[in-house]
Amino acid sequence: MLDSPAAPSDVELEPAASDGETPSSQRLRSRRSLFTLPLAAGLAASAACTAPGRQGPPPADPQPPPLDVSAEVAVDKLTFGPTPGLVDAVKAMGVASWIERQLTRAGLSDAEHLVSSFTSLTNTNLQNYQLSANVKWDLHAKELDAATIIRATRSEAQLYEVMCDFWSNHFNTWRSKTWMGFLKNAEHREVVRAHALGRFSDMLVASAHSSAMLDYLDNLPNDASTPGGVNENYARELMELHTLGIVNGTQVHTEDDVHQVAKLISGWSIDWNSGPNKYGFRFAPWMHSLDAVSVLNGAFERPARRYGQGYDDGVRFLQVLANHPATARHICWKLCRRFLSDDPPMSLVESAAQVFLANGTAIVPTLRHIFVSAEFAASGNAKVRRPFEQLIATLRALNATFGTAPDGKSISALRSALDVLGQPIFERVSPDGYPDVNPYWVSSAALLERWRVTGEIARNGFGSRKTEDRVEVNPLALLPNPLPATVGELVSRLGTDVANIAIPGNDVTDLCNAVGIPAASAATALSTNLPKLSLVLGLILCHPLFQRR
Repeated sequence: MLDSPAAPSDVELEPAASDGETPSSQRLRSRRSLFTLPLAAGLAASAACTAPGRQGPPPADPQPPPLDVSAEVAVDKLTFGPTPGLVDAVKAMGVASWIERQLTRAGLSDAEHLVSSFTSLTNTNLQNYQLSANVKWDLHAKELDAATIIRATRSEAQLYEVMCDFWSNHFNTWRSKTWMGFLKNAEHREVVRAHALGRFSDMLVASAHSSAMLDYLDNLPNDASTPGGVNENYARELMELHTLGIVNGTQVHTEDDVHQVAKLISGWSIDWNSGPNKYGFRFAPWMHSLDAVSVLNGAFERPARRYGQGYDDGVRFLQVLANHPATARHICWKLCRRFLSDDPPMSLVESAAQVFLANGTAIVPTLRHIFVSAEFAASGNAKVRRPFEQLIATLRALNATFGTAPDGKSISALRSALDVLGQPIFERVSPDGYPDVNPYWVSSAALLERWRVTGEIARNGFGSRKTEDRVEVNPLALLPNPLPATVGELVSRLGTDVANIAIPGNDVTDLCNAVGIPAASAATALSTNLPKLSLVLGLILCHPLFQRR
């Protein structure tokens, strides 16, 4: 089981300075009036790398400027959701200090000890092929999914895990496209987790050497020696999605650029030979185009090559792409969209892009620039939590424990919930990754599923009836001490303490009516009624404000 920490798990406080269940028809109507209309309205409104995996030291960062972002906004934006006591702990530490710890991961514990027995996470591609062929064909997928849920829920390095999720979507590969789904685990380790807070240029080079990416985006048949010529699919996505992008309709690359780049990376393939590197990266010179190449109006050029040459040209071109102003703009636009709003201010995008380029594509200085901005401080509740974020936020808010076995009922139930909610882990079919815009995730059907899953978790009905392998919540441990005087005040406190939301007074009254306890009643009327306390917690986490970050 995952144990609930006795104290907030996301921060380590430093010493203070010396100076200083059956509802009636009436309750059903009340519940609809509390959630359906507000949610419908609220949600609708609302240095060069020369080998794969090599990462240079990050540049020295300037002293960050003062920031005025609140602890509530910082926690909602930089984590997968609050844990009980986290906001207060961040206030005690100081928001700026807490953000710096998240950026550097200094002194933060991760959740790797909880997934250390998942061998597929550290296996080579060949070892995971053998695992799927000889042990269990889908064990690698179950272990990676379980690890993703566990890490997002329990790691103190929350920003790092958020960025792993961000880059997993940016460099999306659909693991079920071909029979080689076993390639995904090494890619996630060597591309995303190795570089999530490092340099974008290093991550781009690692991605281009990923067997999973080369398989998914059809670079394996990119063979200049065949009558059909080169395959342009990966070259197109490399520029359109991974680097240069198209921001506000502006595109700097042309169709001829796509064709030229396809020549440049022809022969970037998979090693099919027997040996420890089987299914790893291999440059196949017999498949590589030897033509002269010119891309982006001469920003990158190479002369015609002889047989056996050309691989280094591709690596150099990736550095040109990573450091191109259009790439900086595209990456910073996506970062601002993730952390601020669907339509981020272009002034911040442009200034962040300058920081990105000035720091050799280093991600941490770029994020720091965004986080200290006034626009970031004012962006609270502007983004709808996607299903994965919502599920993890619910687990964290309730301090839920669950079994960690990849084949266990807890993990299986959580994986299945994400399937139903529309965001199964690592199963986005298209290369653009899961959308990061509010309208995509807002619908009546999606809302009903969120309510169902949240309610089942809050009432200890999720995963299994057996306590040793179910998602389990202890509602009594979430009560404030001392208790407020009234039920209404208790509901309000639970909103701030558990969900990091300030529930409006009218909503508090409606919520109390929904569970059949008047807001003016003594707080003990709710605190001693475990079924209704669980129901209240579930309803709080279904509130429109908790659907947003």
